Amino acid sequence: MKTKISVTEKFEMLGGVTILVCKGFSSNTDIIGKQFYLVSGSEVRQTLTIIGVRDMLNQQSNLDQKALETRDVMNLSKDEARSGSWKLILG
Repeated sequence: MKTKISVTEKFEMLGGVTILVCKGFSSNTDIIGKQFYLVSGSEVRQTLTIIGVRDMLNQQSNLDQKALETRDVMNLSKDEARSGSWKLILG
């Protein structure tokens, strides 16, 4: 079964790193260095590589969420990320 991760938020950091707040994957799943397809329904928007995974800072709720890092230029707006319809699917 392919790993599917739901995108819930997007932040752009200095230095070209984009943070995607995501949920729906096991913390023991090795995703660093792996390529994922950014998908909504049947639309595949792009492929990106995850370079890091972090726990959310000061997290009091939504404990299943993680911050995924990529250096790829993201073709996803903040509003699209918040819509809940975008997923990362392991390539």
